[in-house]
Amino acid sequence: MKQDRDVILFCAGWKDRFSLEDTVCAGAIARILLDSSLFTTNCDSVHASNDLWQIASQNPRLYIEKAAQRSRLRDKGLDDCIEYCMTFDLTSCLPVIQDNVLKDLADTCRIVEKSL
Repeated sequence: MKQDRDVILFCAGWKDRFSLEDTVCAGAIARILLDSSLFTTNCDSVHASNDLWQIASQNPRLYIEKAAQRSRLRDKGLDDCIEYCMTFDLTSCLPVIQDNVLKDLADTCRIVEKSL
């Protein structure tokens, strides 16, 4: 469904600090949107996140090894979630805020088994 709306990417961060993996992910999403020619930006954070994605895209798994969150996951024995977190196009859900409530745009979420 095509709509003429702005897209806002929120990076979660960690304890009010910058998060490398969130910013790389935002850059990957921004790159897809900008490559579609349906979106433009004049936002420095989009340019910076896109630049990080361009660097990381050569080997995202290796690049994420330097992220602080990667160490936290390793320390908790959660290595198995890394591949899942780095899977593109995993869901068809599109969250929207309606009446101050986060909802799925179609009110149905279907998991899609599609990855890199």
